[in-house]
Amino acid sequence: MKELEKHGDAPKLKEYDLIVIGAGSAGLVAATTAQRKGLKTAMLEKDKIGGECTHYGCVPSKALINVAKAYHSFTKMPEMGLDVETPVVDFKKIMEKVDEIVQGIYAHETPEVFQKQGIDVYVNGKGAQFLDSHTVTIGDSVLKGKNFIISTGSSPRKPDIEGIGQVNVLHNENFWEQRKKPESVVFIGGGVISVELGQALNRLGCTISIMDRNPRILKVTDEEIGGYLCDQLKMEGIQILNNANPLRFENDRTLIYQQNGKEKAILADRFFIASGRSPKIQGMKLENAGIAYTDKGIITNDLLQSSTPHIYACGDVATPLKFTHTASHQANICVENILNGNQKKNDLSVFPWVIFTEPEIGHVGLTEEDAIREYGKKNISIFEVEASIDRFITDRKTGGLLKVIFNHRNLVVGAEAVGAHAGEWIQLFTLAIKNNIPAEQMTDTIFAYPTYSEIVKKAFTRYLRSK
Repeated sequence: MKELEKHGDAPKLKEYDLIVIGAGSAGLVAATTAQRKGLKTAMLEKDKIGGECTHYGCVPSKALINVAKAYHSFTKMPEMGLDVETPVVDFKKIMEKVDEIVQGIYAHETPEVFQKQGIDVYVNGKGAQFLDSHTVTIGDSVLKGKNFIISTGSSPRKPDIEGIGQVNVLHNENFWEQRKKPESVVFIGGGVISVELGQALNRLGCTISIMDRNPRILKVTDEEIGGYLCDQLKMEGIQILNNANPLRFENDRTLIYQQNGKEKAILADRFFIASGRSPKIQGMKLENAGIAYTDKGIITNDLLQSSTPHIYACGDVATPLKFTHTASHQANICVENILNGNQKKNDLSVFPWVIFTEPEIGHVGLTEEDAIREYGKKNISIFEVEASIDRFITDRKTGGLLKVIFNHRNLVVGAEAVGAHAGEWIQLFTLAIKNNIPAEQMTDTIFAYPTYSEIVKKAFTRYLRSK
């Protein structure tokens, strides 16, 4: 961590080509890329380097999901002719092992690691503040930058529910501190966090309910795809409460909500808030730098410039697509635009995302609704393939489906799937869309047998056959 440099009684400004504010996924990519390309770079962080993904998001959640999948697999052993004793869940040990994984990854992201690379790292619990459009303070240090990239991320949004301030609610940050397994959990919000962690906890022996204001949870998904997963969650014993509006907490374990015009009560050991994210912009004094923002984050143009052109913003603080790979991709765009005179646009039209439940959901490109709007209903074809080809059958993972949207030129413009390892093979559609590979060329490509990804080739061959 850098100390304030003194020159007489006044602080000596430390000057940089680039100052990166926020050291999560976007900040790490931005700082390391810029330094490798010759920019004198500083990286500023309020909390821990690694940000949301390392400490509270992707890394710990996938570690927990992996354990839950392994435990759940024992329930399927008898049908395969294996007589195995049911293992015992040691929740404390599971969470400690998850934390070990987090700390193992963080060991490669400490301030010392980046300082050895030549990046000046400043970590201070109060965070960075702008004095003007070229000057920031962090702790006692005063830094001057030719360019800035703001990548401070987001935090859990606390919904406006009466009495929530007196309830010890869980969210994706404090959840990882838990060492005692809750008997029952109600997730407030029906998005990705709720279904991923809800399924994992349910498989580890918790009673789970997912509550959402909307007519269905997972409204980001195709209705048929999301509906299939919801049916699977219900089969595993998860209660889903749609059109449910939380009203007030009566105490730590009682929530009153309204559903279909009636007030109802739900009891739970813990309540988990998963009702959206808020950009981390508080306390930075963005006004001093002329940076425009709303409650949704920093406003940027197609080049990821803020209203002050030499200050860029990327990742959760500036985009509704709050994924680690969005942040990393946008960080590279920011650095490239700083180096090459603002030529690269933030194009997320071919953007894959995955929901890591079992079965997984994978998506890329246009939704059916978007495709109809862009091409017209007569100029698109929607083709479905059930996830029941040979590898799915051998692994007893049948069920689910792949939906592919083709335009009038036999090019894929969108795909969404629910099925075993869907997040892996959906990437093949990303390549097809990105590179305008027609169906004819994909059918002429050899796929190894038996693999899950063969379902991709089946989609293309059966689509052409249908024509």
